[in-house]
Amino acid sequence: MTEQKLEPSEDYQHDEENNWPQQRREAEVVDHLVINAYLTLIVRKFNQRNDGQAAVIDSYAMTAIWKHKFGRIRVDPMAHTVIVGIVNENHHWMLVVMYPHEKKTLFLDPLGEGKGKMKVCLQSTRAFMRMKGCKVSRWTCSTLPHNRQQDLKFAENILLGEAIEFESSQKAVHELRLDIATSLLREPDDLSRLCFYCGVEEQDEQHWICCDICQRWYHHQCVQRPPVAQPYLCPGCT
Repeated sequence: MTEQKLEPSEDYQHDEENNWPQQRREAEVVDHLVINAYLTLIVRKFNQRNDGQAAVIDSYAMTAIWKHKFGRIRVDPMAHTVIVGIVNENHHWMLVVMYPHEKKTLFLDPLGEGKGKMKVCLQSTRAFMRMKGCKVSRWTCSTLPHNRQQDLKFAENILLGEAIEFESSQKAVHELRLDIATSLLREPDDLSRLCFYCGVEEQDEQHWICCDICQRWYHHQCVQRPPVAQPYLCPGCT
């Protein structure tokens, strides 16, 4: 008896190749949903103890700011002492923390901050603050010493004023993801009621629109009022 090596059929390989971009997009959408929900939860708990001093910017909006695309981001910088957001660059997550009253930005990359990214962070956040009417002369961008790691838990440490110290092993990363999942499951409030662009539930205008692919909801004005009679694809699905 001769052995015969079984190979995937051409039709199967073709289907897999065609499905891969969609699968990757869906996985990225899930990542955005989880990180935004977790960051919103952290900020909400912080504000319960600190009179609403912190604000969160959705990862899609923060990534747009990184690219100097500001749109209609519904946040008043001077009404908060700290604003946090996550940048997604080629499926890599980075934390941006803005201090409007102190005229500074804190930038943290799990894999290390380079001069190029520090410059981009400074220029993009300064331009965003200028667009919001804030004084940006002598605006600075800095970072904090930390171990290189594979996941983000910077935001909670920074808001609480704690040192950034944690393990970066596979076991530690797995435990962190488990902690994120259980934290979201324990949260009694429905975070899905928030607009996935501005991170706010209530607005002056109560018209919403849903993405036909990922089923996330947005304030109509936050996404530039697209035609409601046509299929809508959100920034993460286009």
